[in-house]
Amino acid sequence: MSDEIDTLDAVEFDEVLQLALAESAAAAGAAPSPDLKHRLMGRVREATEPTGFSFTWRADDNWMPHPVPGIRMKVLAYNKRRRYATLLLDVRPGTRFPSHHHGGAEECYVVSGSLFTCGRRLGPGDFVHADGGTDHGELWTEEGCQVILVVPPEEHLPPSMLA
Repeated sequence: MSDEIDTLDAVEFDEVLQLALAESAAAAGAAPSPDLKHRLMGRVREATEPTGFSFTWRADDNWMPHPVPGIRMKVLAYNKRRRYATLLLDVRPGTRFPSHHHGGAEECYVVSGSLFTCGRRLGPGDFVHADGGTDHGELWTEEGCQVILVVPPEEHLPPSMLA
C-alpha cells in the first residue's frame, strides 16, 4: 500500500507542478514558445522519473528517418549489453520493405494498420518472430501501419547511435 501511495503522490505532484508552471506563464502575460514548452516539460518528466525507468511519450517528436523511404522510426529502447533495440516504425501507405537477411532474431508486433509478409496479412495485434539466420522476402503495406520491432541494433540503427 505504501508504494501505491508514493506512486500516486508522484503522479499528483507531476500534475500539480505542470499546472503551476502553466499558471505562472499565464500570469506573466506571455506563453512560452512551443519549443521552450516542449523542452521544459521534458525536463520536468525527466526530473520525476523513478530511478531505473525511462519513458517515451506519444507527444515526443523524436522520429528519425529510416533507410527505407516511407518509414520513420522512434527508438523506444536500446540495450547495448544485450544487443537489442526496440523500435516503433511508422510506415506510410504503399511502402515496400525489400527482401533482407536476419543476422539476429527479429520480432514484429503490428500496432495499427496492416502489412503483408510471408504470404500473410498481419493486422493490429498480430505478431511474427523470425529467427536469426533467416531470409525475409519483401514486406509491404497498402494502408500504412505502425509496428513495434525488437531487432539487433546494427540492422536498423544508424552507426552514430551504435558507438
